[in-house]
Amino acid sequence: MNKRTRLLVDGVFFQRAQTGIARVWRSILPDLAKRMDVILLNRGNCPVFEGIESIPFPSVVAGTIPPTAAESGAIEALCQHYKADIFASTYYSLPLKTPALQVVYDMIPEVLDFDLSARDWQEKEAALLYGRGHVCISDNTRDDLLRFYPELHPDRVTVAHCGIEPDVFFPRPAQEVADFRQRHNLTGPYLFMVGSRVQAQGYKNGAHLIDALAGMERRDNLTVLCAGGEEEVPTLRMGSRRVSVRRVDLSDDDLARAYSGAEALAYPSLYEGFGMPVAEAMACGCPVITTNHGSLAEVAGDAAVLVSGRNVEEMREALRLVREPETRARLAIAGPERASAFRWHIMADHIADRAIGLAEEARAGHHKAFLSRWADLRRLQADVDF
Repeated sequence: MNKRTRLLVDGVFFQRAQTGIARVWRSILPDLAKRMDVILLNRGNCPVFEGIESIPFPSVVAGTIPPTAAESGAIEALCQHYKADIFASTYYSLPLKTPALQVVYDMIPEVLDFDLSARDWQEKEAALLYGRGHVCISDNTRDDLLRFYPELHPDRVTVAHCGIEPDVFFPRPAQEVADFRQRHNLTGPYLFMVGSRVQAQGYKNGAHLIDALAGMERRDNLTVLCAGGEEEVPTLRMGSRRVSVRRVDLSDDDLARAYSGAEALAYPSLYEGFGMPVAEAMACGCPVITTNHGSLAEVAGDAAVLVSGRNVEEMREALRLVREPETRARLAIAGPERASAFRWHIMADHIADRAIGLAEEARAGHHKAFLSRWADLRRLQADVDF
């Protein structure tokens, strides 16, 4: 009988932020723990999970995020102490010689030509090259990963889509939507935006919606409602009338109510690793306008209105289209059907299968030579890091 695989997970991303990547791991860790023994390195802000041992682990070098080469030694010591078969990081950290399964979210820095000499991205490169297996959250991310890292073997790079919670994201009853509207003083139609509207080099492209609306016929009582994202919201005028643009912070339940009552989710991003708001909105029967860039068309399928994100007249036509009863009725059916393909337990099972398979390979000595050479290289890097 095969022994139960032990997986050590570095919870470093929880220390950085509580955004989409944190949501991925909050969602899959409980399911991973059903298949494997999971130990979680808690650098701060980690949730508590039943059945998962949480180990306090502050940065070895105070204030340094992400980990430096020196931290690989400390991580490896814990891998050895807890007899971990496999290591996984929530955000591109790595041990010295315990085999790693790397979850890859996006290749935004590489695609958008960031300064890759920054230490964050050097550590990402190291983690990607160290990983003995890679799980990407979309086919598009996989394609980009293999384009930038052709030395990775395609057979060892697989895809597991992110999920949504079906008991949260579903078309909410009319009374719930009405109560949500009353609490947020939404007396008329509203267009919904979720998350950052700018980001590095403006790739989230939120201004595209504002520019498109500004050139349209005035609509009384319209609101652009922004959940999360930047604190400052843009000013919008349609004709001579100023349109309300408001920012709110919402619980998941209120997020589902907001999707359910919106005229549409506008998500004009030019690149995403997955695009979780698109899947959530579709699950709630909300019409979605998004772009055909990155993974967004992959997630949306034929259950959304796709635009280029670069032509304002195209966006204006999409905004008109989602108000048509026939379009709304079609998307109200197609959206939940498409979103039903995205479930966290499916993602977790895929990652568990890959981790267990990698552990079996390691026991057979398949990666021993590489890991030994890597450990020597990483120790040398740690010696000259400062």
